[in-house]
Amino acid sequence: MESDRDTVFILTREDVIECARELNIPEEEITDEVLQEIKKGVDWGMEFWSDVVKEAIRIAIERRS
Repeated sequence: MESDRDTVFILTREDVIECARELNIPEEEITDEVLQEIKKGVDWGMEFWSDVVKEAIRIAIERRS
């Protein structure tokens, strides 16, 4: 099992619920079925995750300098 220091990014049900609240969508709308659809959408959106990580690395290194 990975330790927390090895984890870079995690989204939880609570994160999704918070986003729903910001959209004025009640928590009750985030059913297990809806959550599964959200997972599919996020998975598709993360198709180019390595590009995002590379850019984050560049920014972090530049800020350190």
